[in-house]
Amino acid sequence: MAQDAVSIKGTKQGLVIILNPGYSFEELKNDLLEKIVSARGFFTGAEFTFMPSRITSAESRILEEICQEHGLIPNNEIKFPGDSDSKPKIEQPVLGQPFETQLPSDASNCLLLEHGIRSGQTVQYDGHITVLGDVNAGGELIASGNILVMGALRGIAHAGVLGDEKSVIVAHRMKAKQLRISKVVGRSAGESNSHNYPEIARMVDGRILIEPYTTGTIGPSKKKALF
Repeated sequence: MAQDAVSIKGTKQGLVIILNPGYSFEELKNDLLEKIVSARGFFTGAEFTFMPSRITSAESRILEEICQEHGLIPNNEIKFPGDSDSKPKIEQPVLGQPFETQLPSDASNCLLLEHGIRSGQTVQYDGHITVLGDVNAGGELIASGNILVMGALRGIAHAGVLGDEKSVIVAHRMKAKQLRISKVVGRSAGESNSHNYPEIARMVDGRILIEPYTTGTIGPSKKKALF
């Protein structure tokens, strides 16, 4: 699989933006802009630096201006990936918090909300989100990992916001107005969902599918519903 033109990695100092030398400057510029826009404000207020690359100083200034136009702050003191002190550390959810590209291999990076989500409330987190309640219409969950709602999901849920297509959304009652996994969007057909059992939404062949959630569901799908 071809690597992206631009990769954004989070460290505890800020963001490191890695530019793939195999792409043209125009491709780098377009991919950088797309990633920042698709993050929907996650990076606003975050400090950033560019991994050294072959681009000219003039091209570097253009890319830096794109970042600054979207609320990012340049900081050349940020350590690069591979430095001994650059491992990302998440202490609490913060709006505009940097995201690391790779999800953690354990459950330590999970935000547990012991209450429902009200209309107009947005929760975003670098990791997995679990809600012990309902997500009401007008509420929104945004995660770089999986989303689990123990009640009814009536609002909007966006899992794998940084491009992880293996992320899933699970809800006891899947009544979402909109589901998003990575860059794929699924909208409700408008039919009432009266199922009283949990369902899972995941990506299969580039589409978001929902099905009853049981142990082993994340294997090959047996009962699919296009969302």
